[in-house]
Amino acid sequence: MSQEEILEGLNQSQREAVIHQGTPLLIVAGAGSGKTRVLTRRIAYLLEKRSVAPWEILAITFTNKAAGEMKERVAELVGPRSKNMWVATFHSACVRILRNEAEHLGYSRQFTIYDSSDSLRLITLVMKDLNLDSKRYAPRTFQAAISKAKNELMGPADYRNVTSNYMEEVVAEVYALYQKRLVDANAMDFDDLIGKTVELLQRFPQVRERYRNRFKHVLVDEYQDTNHAQYILVRYLVGDLSEGILPAELCVVGDADQSIYAFRGATIRNIMQFEEDYLDARTILLEQNYRSTQNILTAANAVIAQNSSRKEKKLWSDSGDGEKITGYIAESEHDEAQFVADTLKSLAREGKSKYGDSAIFYRTNAQSRVFEEIFLRESIPYKVVGGVRFYERREVKDLLAYLRLLTNPNDEISLRRIINTPKIRNNAKRKYFGLKN
Repeated sequence: MSQEEILEGLNQSQREAVIHQGTPLLIVAGAGSGKTRVLTRRIAYLLEKRSVAPWEILAITFTNKAAGEMKERVAELVGPRSKNMWVATFHSACVRILRNEAEHLGYSRQFTIYDSSDSLRLITLVMKDLNLDSKRYAPRTFQAAISKAKNELMGPADYRNVTSNYMEEVVAEVYALYQKRLVDANAMDFDDLIGKTVELLQRFPQVRERYRNRFKHVLVDEYQDTNHAQYILVRYLVGDLSEGILPAELCVVGDADQSIYAFRGATIRNIMQFEEDYLDARTILLEQNYRSTQNILTAANAVIAQNSSRKEKKLWSDSGDGEKITGYIAESEHDEAQFVADTLKSLAREGKSKYGDSAIFYRTNAQSRVFEEIFLRESIPYKVVGGVRFYERREVKDLLAYLRLLTNPNDEISLRRIINTPKIRNNAKRKYFGLKN
């Protein structure tokens, strides 16, 4: 594949981002600026023109969907050898490392991964052991506090050392027993997957050296949404010259204007101070938008310009001005929903769009009720996107609990889930496993 074929259809800034080499690279990619295309073309360029081996590339995305899309696009460009790359989310990349290395930390390779509901169930059991009333202390409060601590790479002892009030002391007590119970069950929660990988790379030079020698190129998507633990993980995987290993070439893509995960520990500090962390870094701005018309971009630029601490950029489009933006101030939620319904019916009646061409976004799921109520009354067909995910369905979680027990007999949470599923009355079995009612 020639260089021109790889760069075909890219604008000048995108081309520069694809072919840059030699120093860390920050690609500030505005919404709709073609960042996925740039990332996939950059990977193709590494493979085709810079003779990088597929297994020397680690590309980290934030969702499995994004990882799958990236794999498909690269495969379309360079063929099946792209299968040997690591294209994964932070969590799945860490799982892959831990499945090979967890024994260094005292876990078996068959450790169980607890999802949010498993974690909450274990916290509830820990609260019972500590005689904490769930009516006074909400289990989710402990879960959130522990998750926040882990995202900051604070273990139970670290957390206890910085407590400043009674509630934090209670959290520290729950955190300590919760983590002990996880270890006893040969289990990790989602936050542990990253935290334990960081610990692994910190404590064991031979493991750190193995992965630094493997990954010559590290690419990170949605860098503005990384938390402290993920930031430190990237630093360890990239490395520096202090241990005599050439650092991996780092390329991160992100946009502080699009940071939406502060509530789960993400910090835009990571992207805002990238050039301070890597003094020889280059920054490339992708400002041409391929998704929206100029009226939308002008409004968006005006809103985000109020953030004085952002890195300056201005999105633009060559798709024309487009329709003017309409603002409607409703008197009530019913008035709002009725306005939307009337607008949709008017557009359909005039042949400007079909119902299936429109989307309605709302801040909370509870807001869908009034829209559904009025759409039913107005005979407007609709579909609510979301609902219960496949792996969150009760029957699926029950089956997975059986499978997890087969590989990890110490997994008490999975055992408690299925001990009476299907419904059985077997006190001898419960007694055998030492379970209380």
